[in-house]
Amino acid sequence: MTIIELPTGRWRVQIRRKNLHVDKIYATEAAAKKANKNYLKKNESQAKAGPTLDAVWELYQESLAFKQKKPATQRSEQTHIKEALRRFGERPVAEIGPMDIEAMIIGELGKKKAADTIRNAVAALSTVLRFCVNRQIIPRNPCIGVPRPRVEKKLRRMAPGDEGSLMAILNHPKLRYRSAARLCLLVRETGARPGEWAVTRWQDIDLGARKVTFPNTKYKSMPRTIPLTNAAIGLLSAQLEDITLKHFDEFGDTEFLFPTIGMNGEPAPLQYSGTVRDMKEDGLLKKHVRAHSGRHEYISKLVEDSDIDDSRIMALVGHHSPTSMQIYAHARNVRFRGQLEALEPGRRKERVKSFSEAAGLPREVIDAYLANRRRTQADYQLKDPGDELLFSGRVIDNLNRAAKKLGGTEAERMQTLMRIRASMAKKRKAAPKK
Repeated sequence: MTIIELPTGRWRVQIRRKNLHVDKIYATEAAAKKANKNYLKKNESQAKAGPTLDAVWELYQESLAFKQKKPATQRSEQTHIKEALRRFGERPVAEIGPMDIEAMIIGELGKKKAADTIRNAVAALSTVLRFCVNRQIIPRNPCIGVPRPRVEKKLRRMAPGDEGSLMAILNHPKLRYRSAARLCLLVRETGARPGEWAVTRWQDIDLGARKVTFPNTKYKSMPRTIPLTNAAIGLLSAQLEDITLKHFDEFGDTEFLFPTIGMNGEPAPLQYSGTVRDMKEDGLLKKHVRAHSGRHEYISKLVEDSDIDDSRIMALVGHHSPTSMQIYAHARNVRFRGQLEALEPGRRKERVKSFSEAAGLPREVIDAYLANRRRTQADYQLKDPGDELLFSGRVIDNLNRAAKKLGGTEAERMQTLMRIRASMAKKRKAAPKK
């Protein structure tokens, strides 16, 4: 601690301590002494309260717990901790409570931040505070029990034409675009995560056994092996040919399936998210397309169209919690279509009966009219689509006209029906015998 009078007549305060660095100039000696006293008092109170969030964040980044995490996880935590550091960085962690964390959540919601973004920010802060608990800096993690914004589960499947758009990019002049398109198509063909394909090396592929092993997956970094279909083999073959014949000078020595040149000038895994974004900006893909969409499509189609049970689907795609399959459960309902269509003949009779009562038409007249319409479809080799004709506006108009012709009173209806009966009998006699 030093208070120095400068040649200008002003006073300089310098403090150099472990957690306190001050170098300020004041107009008078009294002001300098007062500031010095306040700095020391504040530092003393902070020392009693314990380290600040800024300080423990630095400790955490140097810890084994942080260094053993995957680079992507480290980058995610470094990104999402920023809001907490901005709000609480200079406060001792012992003074951060649940109400502070809830206030941060409310503030971020007010800024229209996405629920996922806010949840990630709280998760990053919770990780650092859990580190503090383990180091006995604080007794408990204040994030526990704080309600977080609900995230609406969205199943972002591929829309019609998305797969074709990716296929159209396979001849694009840019290798980066071609590689990203193949990666996204492989995600659709195998259900693997885009990040798993991005870091896959050629040594992970066994062409003889037609399988690929992802050695370092999302679940506890455990390996996962999946089979490769003919389509997947074709995509891998095209990628190998591309980087071998056209870009050997750049990637002849790389082991990555989908390489690019990193900022250090060395081959690195393709940054597929940024590449997909660039392709959308160039108008090659629609705005809703994501590299992950193919994974949702793959799982959904297995649920809809195959007899593979959930446990085997989970093994294929790397899900380890049954709850992760819940967002696909609704897709299985389409497999009941056949059973529902088996009820259609009975439903047709119910519809005819209901319309008969509403329109005042005999069911026999409606049945005869609908049968005639279906015979006409058959004559033109049009397959009955299974759509009930009574939902057609034209059919309803024709039947309403028939109801009017029958008349309003019972006598008028009987007279009309008698004429219809005579006409039908005449047509039957005139028809050639088979």
